[in-house]
Amino acid sequence: IDTDIAAIEAELEALQPTPTAAKVRQQPKRAPLPAQFPRTLIHHEPDNSHCQCGCALKRIGEDASEKLDYTPGVFTVERHIRGKWTCE
Repeated sequence: IDTDIAAIEAELEALQPTPTAAKVRQQPKRAPLPAQFPRTLIHHEPDNSHCQCGCALKRIGEDASEKLDYTPGVFTVERHIRGKWTCE
C-alpha cells in the first residue's frame, strides 16, 4: 500500500503544472507627440510671488504637458508649462 501511495503522489506531482514566475506587466506609456508639429508655449505662473506667510516664493522646477490641437488642415501642439514653487 505504501508503494502505491508513493507512486500516486509522484504521479500527482508530475501532473501539477510548475509555478511560473508572475508575468511582469508593463505600464502603458503614451508616445511623445511628433516633433514636426508646431508648438505653442503656454506658461502658467502664480498671480503673486509671495506666500501666504509673507515670504517670497522660490521656483524649484516645472511640469510640462502637451496637448494635441487640430485646426482644419493643421495639427499643432500646445505645451503647457506649470512652475513648481516653494516658500523660502
